[in-house]
Amino acid sequence: KSNFIANVSHELRTPLTHIKGYLDLIADQVLGPLTEDQVEALTVMQRSEARLEELIDELIHFSLAASDELFLQMQPHDLGAAISGALAKATPKARERGVALASHLAPDNPLVIFDEEKVAWVLQELLENAIKFTAPGGEVTVTLKREEDRLLVEVQDTGIGIAPEHLGDIFEPFHQLDGSITRRAGGVR
Repeated sequence: KSNFIANVSHELRTPLTHIKGYLDLIADQVLGPLTEDQVEALTVMQRSEARLEELIDELIHFSLAASDELFLQMQPHDLGAAISGALAKATPKARERGVALASHLAPDNPLVIFDEEKVAWVLQELLENAIKFTAPGGEVTVTLKREEDRLLVEVQDTGIGIAPEHLGDIFEPFHQLDGSITRRAGGVR
């Protein structure tokens, strides 16, 4: 299963790269001037292309983890900076959905040894899900605090929440608690 996912994901990258390249050429008006309506349509297409790219990256991460081929690059990093970066990346989506982002980062944190890319990916996934399941006008808050000899990261939202009986399901890959055909939120998480 994970090999199939990895192969399909890699095969999807080639045509997606061509699509992205031509979208960029069109956006830069290399192929001619654009009308206001065309610019608006192009913006929608670029967002969709970026979302497809994210989905493919998620599939690749999943397949690597499932086949024990996910290698970690452990180095000392600033966890607060990683959180700030994830928040910056999540800001456009939060703004688009009318969800406020907040953070409470403890000052003077020590460097922590972790894989910066993987932790950034986890933080982005948590933020994206929190934003996705929070109604407009709601808030997503990330907190980094010291507890004895550890740093604790919390992502909280004012969204729909998870029923206690479903908490064990949150780590199941490709599983959403609302599995109905008419579910509100898309995505593979």
